[in-house]
Amino acid sequence: MPPGLAALLESLERALLDPAVRADRARLDALIADDFTEIGASGAVFGKGDVLDRLPEQIGPVFEAGPMRIHAVTDDVARVAYGVTRRDGTDVRRSLRASWWRRDAEGAWRMVFHQGTPDTGAGTI
Repeated sequence: MPPGLAALLESLERALLDPAVRADRARLDALIADDFTEIGASGAVFGKGDVLDRLPEQIGPVFEAGPMRIHAVTDDVARVAYGVTRRDGTDVRRSLRASWWRRDAEGAWRMVFHQGTPDTGAGTI
């Protein structure tokens, strides 16, 4: 893995959990690829437009991510996996997450796929 890539991808992943970034449509647009797909912990499937419409309107949830495992698949594609705790008032949920990132022609890394799965406690990332 190129030096600094793991730190960069972890910082981008954590940015997408930051309430200030989630509320900023332009920042989200810059971090998410146009062909993005998400499979949420609910089982619903979302595209980039859905995320740009939905996330800035979410107020309240706070996300705490655990350690992240980053795996470079190619020079331009990487996978990030981690566990997260989502708190929204008294509602607390844990999920296991995996994201795929791709470097575009301009050299920017953008998320192309994300999946969240409820954490049953049966394993760790």
